[in-house]
Amino acid sequence: MAEASTVFGWAFGDPGREADEAYQQELRASALENALQEASRKGVEADAATAAYTVVDGDASLIDHGEAARGRIVVRCTVHVSGPGAEKLHAEGPMNG
Repeated sequence: MAEASTVFGWAFGDPGREADEAYQQELRASALENALQEASRKGVEADAATAAYTVVDGDASLIDHGEAARGRIVVRCTVHVSGPGAEKLHAEGPMNG
């Protein structure tokens, strides 16, 4: 598996609950599930053990997440993928492709 073979998923949350660790865990789980679904849509297998999480402020980020992120916290989960065509996938900016 090439190191650059990755996809990611997103979860959007309430900024008022940013300090709530249990809530953050829920968002991470949701972002991971979204990444696994994205890998499945692309026909590759995701390795959940490689999940890496980033929390960004939808209003202060250079990444345009659209209306879904406006005024929300955004959790991105990046996972490594393998299988036919995986080497063509690169999680960059807000897109998988």
